[in-house]
This record gives sequence, C-alpha cells and structure tokens, in this order.
Amino acid sequence: MTAQGGLLIDLSPLRASRPFRCAFAARLVSVLGIGLLMVALPLQVYELTGSSVQVAGVATTTAAALFFGSLAGGVVADRYDRRTVIQWSRSAAGVGFLLLGVNAILPDPFLSAIYLAAVIDGLAGGVSGSALMAMVPVLVGREKVAAAGALVSLTTDLGTMLTPAVAGLLVAKAGVASAYFLCALATTATVGLITAIGPSPPPQRDLQNPVRELISGIGFAVRHESIRLILLTGLIGMLAGGPLVLLPAFADIELDAGAGTLGLLYAAPGAGAVLGTLTSGWMSRVNTGRALLITLALMPVGVIVAGSWSHAVPVFLGLAGFGMARAVNMVLRYTMLQQAAPEDMRGRMSGLLMVQSVAGTAVGSMVAGIAGQLFAPGRALVLYGVAVLVLTGLTALAAGPLHRKDPS
Repeated sequence: MTAQGGLLIDLSPLRASRPFRCAFAARLVSVLGIGLLMVALPLQVYELTGSSVQVAGVATTTAAALFFGSLAGGVVADRYDRRTVIQWSRSAAGVGFLLLGVNAILPDPFLSAIYLAAVIDGLAGGVSGSALMAMVPVLVGREKVAAAGALVSLTTDLGTMLTPAVAGLLVAKAGVASAYFLCALATTATVGLITAIGPSPPPQRDLQNPVRELISGIGFAVRHESIRLILLTGLIGMLAGGPLVLLPAFADIELDAGAGTLGLLYAAPGAGAVLGTLTSGWMSRVNTGRALLITLALMPVGVIVAGSWSHAVPVFLGLAGFGMARAVNMVLRYTMLQQAAPEDMRGRMSGLLMVQSVAGTAVGSMVAGIAGQLFAPGRALVLYGVAVLVLTGLTALAAGPLHRKDPS
C-alpha cells in the first residue's frame, strides 16, 4: 500500500510523525461523530417541516457560518498556536451538538434551536478546519503534503461512508437525539487527542490588524495565478454537491424508502471517496492541473446518473461515483494550494480554500432546494447536474493554464 509511485495510498506520514498520528486520529474520531449528523439533521428538519427548502435552509445556515468561521480561522491560525485554536473551536462545536440533543428530546423540538446549533457548528468547523489544514504541512514536511492530504481526506471519506448507514439504523431505532449525543461524545474525545499533538505555534512575524491581514491574504490569492485558479475550480466543484439536500425527498418520493435506505444513500459518496483516496498513489505521476479539471467534470456526471434512476442500487453507484471524483479533486486542490502557499500565509490560504468550498456548497444547496420545489426530486437532480456540467466546461476554458502545466 505504500510503494513509492504505486497506485495505493502512501502511509509514510503516519509512520514518521507521532503528532500527525494524533491529528489523524482526532480528525477520524471527529468526522465519525459528525457523520451521524448527515442523516439525523436533515431527516429531523424534513420530518418537522416536510420541506426540502427548510432542509436546504439549515444546510445553508451551516455553510454561511462555516464561511465566516473559515475566514476568521485562517487569520487566527496565522496568529496563534494552531493546536489551541482547534481545541477551543471543537469544544464550542460539542456544545452545539449537546444543544441539538436536548432540543430533540423535547415534546415539540424548536426549529430555531436547530438553526442556532447550525451556526455554532459552522463557525467552530471553519476555525478548526483552517487551523488543521495549516498545521499539517508543519507536522509532516513539505515533501509529504500530498500523502498527508490524502490521509486527512481519508478520515472524512471514512466518516461519510460508515456513519450515515449506522446513523440511519440508529435513528430508526433510537431517534435523532441519540445521534446528537454520540456526536458530542466523539467531539470530547477529539479535544483530548488534539492535546497530544503538542504546541504548534505559527511562524514568527510582525502582526498587523486582523482585518488588514485578511485583506492582505485575499489580495495575495487573487494575484497568485495558481492559487486563483485552484480556488475557482474548487468553487465550481462544490456546486456539484448541492443536490445532496434533495436526498430525503428523493428517498421518500422516488424510491418510497425510509431512514435505512436514506442512510445508505448518504453513505454512497463516502464509499466512493474512500475508494478514490485509497487509490491516490498515482497523483504524484500525472499533470495535477489536468487531473483537477477531469475530476471536476466527473462530479456532476455522478449526480446525473443518480437522478436518472428510481432503484436504489444505480442511485447508490451514481452517488459513489460522484464521491470518488470529489475526493480526488479535493486532495489535488489541497496539495496544490499548500505547495504554492508560503508558510506565513498558510492559515489564510487554507481558510480561503474552505471558503470557496462553503460558498459553492451553500449556493448549490439552496438552488437545489428550490429546484426540488419546482420539479420531482429525480428530475431536479438531473437538471442540476447538467447545469453544473455546462458550468464546468466553461470553467475549464477559463482555466487554460491548468491544461498546460502543474501549478506551482
């Protein structure tokens, strides 16, 4: 699995760096817990309201909070100890998960409490995510950034593959509150694992006003050709994930299925992502810019395939294909950005990478939710996928330098 230049994922960062092992374990536990929310939260909102727009509204609220949390987190990660930043932000997220659990056991759960928890989760996730992304290259060394990026991505992939199916069964047997409380417990374990990493101070430099530093980081990204193109393609790529908010309605109307099948559908992108990440060894031998554009086009194709069927198996396969392309695309974007960003800008560049992902997902979720009100869920998935595929083609034309070279 670790042969140099081979097909399978490189595990050498785990063997060589104890701090990275701790970060990897913390991330894995965290996403396994958060994966429970992928089913519990949209299902609860859909059962409370019967509206895909409300499901999209909660997703968009989380994304908006994640947007601002990522911007702030990038600046904070370039100013303060990154381990401490992650600890405090994940502790805040745990409070939000407890709020969801307490609200869920009430006779009449408050929709407003769900929106409040979405804000807390988004802000905390943005701050901790930016800090973690900036910290990883320091833990493993610049030459192992691609391998470490694939391993970090694998934690997310495993979480999105394993826990949704478990969550579907758990929610069906014990209700959504059980999923929320388990997520809070996992977050507590995450904070403990992060402590074992040790101090992770940012580079020494002259500090400016935080707002000025944020503006300086944005200006740097706009002027730097490679980073600008990476963020542009990432924005379009995240649009392709918007239709996932339609899955509760799709499972109910098109498949006539319950929480168990819905959990499997939410797990499908994670299953494909795990396969894509586990076979990421080829990335070091190809033109990464061209591979980025190819995987960008494959994501909406997977959505189109999923929406074209009314049977669970081909829908699962389409979503798995989408997840595989998305995972590879995300590893490529992370690797190219971290290799292009200077150390004293790494937190802010990581924050901007998260921001473009959030912006695309938020817009995509809301547009898909509206499409779900105008069309049957299956047709909405197909039409949305076609629209994103066209937009992908236009983006590829605008990102000409990615065809000709590996960005650096």
